[in-house]
Amino acid sequence: MDHKIKVLFLDIDNTLLDFDAGAAWAMNLCFKKAGLEYRPEMFAVFKEENNKIWRRIELGKLTMDDLFYVRWQTVLRQLGLTADGVEMEKEFRRLLHLSAVPVEGAKDILEYLYKKEYCLCAASNGPYDQQINRLKSADMLKYFTHCFVSETVGADKPSRQFFDGCMKEFTDVLPSECMMIGDSLTADIEGGQAYGMSTCWFVHSGDKSAIQQNNGGKVADYIIYELAELKNIL
Repeated sequence: MDHKIKVLFLDIDNTLLDFDAGAAWAMNLCFKKAGLEYRPEMFAVFKEENNKIWRRIELGKLTMDDLFYVRWQTVLRQLGLTADGVEMEKEFRRLLHLSAVPVEGAKDILEYLYKKEYCLCAASNGPYDQQINRLKSADMLKYFTHCFVSETVGADKPSRQFFDGCMKEFTDVLPSECMMIGDSLTADIEGGQAYGMSTCWFVHSGDKSAIQQNNGGKVADYIIYELAELKNIL
């Protein structure tokens, strides 16, 4: 790796913290509070619908505020259930705020990159307080020079406005001296590429067939299946 890379932008959910584990735990408790029976297989429905919703947010078709009126209403409808979606969203966020399950190898790689003297920046879509609290609970916040979260940046990944908001904190760094590392091909990889950054796609599932599903093309500068593989790149 050319050592011109100075700044690393790291996604949070399903890159550093296991969003799926936290969300499944929170969904179970939300269902109990709403008087609904939760079965583990229901999480696949949540995941599918949630991914669609975040894609619409990335495309600018929905806003973060819309989540209150869309996320659980859609999931419940798909499951054939009825409950107060707004109240479930409030409870879900309260519980997510408390969840901090590290992705395997996340703390180790942050320690490694920190010692290598890269400038580490969190780069995430989501509510600011929630994301900061989760990083703090996982004992990861201490590694970051900046935490860029869409709620306070005023724009979502992959928009140019999001990356503009990040880069204005750096007066002497070019996009080509930055790398965006994350699990989302749209928010992280396409967003970073469009801005002129190097990109590293973390296939959180570890499923190598994900490459075939993307035509086997070079979707990112680097592709990793475990965070420890970053040691071979940086």
